[in-house]
Amino acid sequence: MKIFLCLSLLFSISPLHAETWSGTAQITFGGTSTLHAWGGKVAAEAFKADVTMSGGQPQRVKAEVTVKAANMDTAEPKRDANMRKAMQVDAHPLIVGKIDAKFSEIAAASTPTKLPIELNLLGKPQNVSGTISNWKLNGKKASFDLDFPVSMKASGISVPAVLLIIRVGDGVQVHASVTLTQN
Repeated sequence: MKIFLCLSLLFSISPLHAETWSGTAQITFGGTSTLHAWGGKVAAEAFKADVTMSGGQPQRVKAEVTVKAANMDTAEPKRDANMRKAMQVDAHPLIVGKIDAKFSEIAAASTPTKLPIELNLLGKPQNVSGTISNWKLNGKKASFDLDFPVSMKASGISVPAVLLIIRVGDGVQVHASVTLTQN
């Protein structure tokens, strides 16, 4: 009888397996200058997330999210041209964010939750900490908001002063609305 129970438990344990989920992210960003606040938006390229599953529940997620820097739009053509020049979009056309985290770190029972991100901007990797909020899992679709700061100085982005007095602040706040869909 004990052998039967042990075998039943052993076979009832669900093995880990990997799935690929489709992802989208709508991103807004904003900062300050001497005169006013500014902001913009950009959509990430569609991406795939590798999700390790056990017993029908996600356990770990790995994803690489890419943004075309030239697609960043502040709705101000001159500002956009200056931003693209400062970000050297010809030499570094892509901004890449990588995550590799336990699903429980993303979907903790109590949000907000911290998420480590490796951000590659201007060809320089840096580690930033994002905050996840508004986590929802509905059927085969997960969604959440991700917010994180970016330091232009730490990223190597140099924005010259305009008329010697108008300066852009160092901090940029990034907000992403992320959706992952189980294939």
